[in-house]
Amino acid sequence: MAYVYEINGSISVKNIAERLKKDQRIAWIAWKEKELIHVISGDHEGSFDFNSGGTYRDVYNQAWSIKGNTSILDLTLKNKNIHYGDYPDGLARLYGAMYSQEGEFLVVDAKPGYEFIGESSPEHSGGGAHGSMHKDDSLIPIIVTGTNKSIEHLRIVDLKQWIMDFWN
Repeated sequence: MAYVYEINGSISVKNIAERLKKDQRIAWIAWKEKELIHVISGDHEGSFDFNSGGTYRDVYNQAWSIKGNTSILDLTLKNKNIHYGDYPDGLARLYGAMYSQEGEFLVVDAKPGYEFIGESSPEHSGGGAHGSMHKDDSLIPIIVTGTNKSIEHLRIVDLKQWIMDFWN
């Protein structure tokens, strides 16, 4: 995943997103306009828009307002319930990325097998790159012995409480 910043105002982030959409190595591109997050992809028609709060709920009991082509983020909707596919907890993670800083910028996610490399960043040929929201880069193995206690959700944000419960 990479951030692309608008720095001089000569071209809008939406126009940059439309240009990046043509690159076959990019899974999707997102940007924020007011409170709404827009996501587009060269592999899917239309766009996907979302925000926190709303009538749709995911497995983590997070509420979302969503509209548009949910296949861009590989979401399945059933009875107002959101099911994640290739992007585990994708709405919360992208929402967090979009609100992690101020200014005009894009969040761009590389397809599996590709990564964004800067002048001083290492290359991770064959995997192990950092930051992609795809499940291939997001899901990690963990081996725990000496307990029968399982974790409710397989997210890093839930791991702390699971560990703390051992001492309670």
